[in-house]
Amino acid sequence: MADVNATVQNAAAGIVGVIKALIVLFVFVNIIYSTGFDPIGGIVDLVNTFLDGGFAGLLALLVFLSFLG
Repeated sequence: MADVNATVQNAAAGIVGVIKALIVLFVFVNIIYSTGFDPIGGIVDLVNTFLDGGFAGLLALLVFLSFLG
């Protein structure tokens, strides 16, 4: 069972690494070329969605971030 957990964790870590690399790539491409995709704006909108919920939204954001780290 430990092998299955390790395999799933390694696969998830790989997928998260690829997603992080794509976000960085899109940020740099958006700086160099004017694309229709705005990754920084999307992240800002996501955080603002949580913060518009008041204290409950802030707690939800903290719980969400605790799952990422």
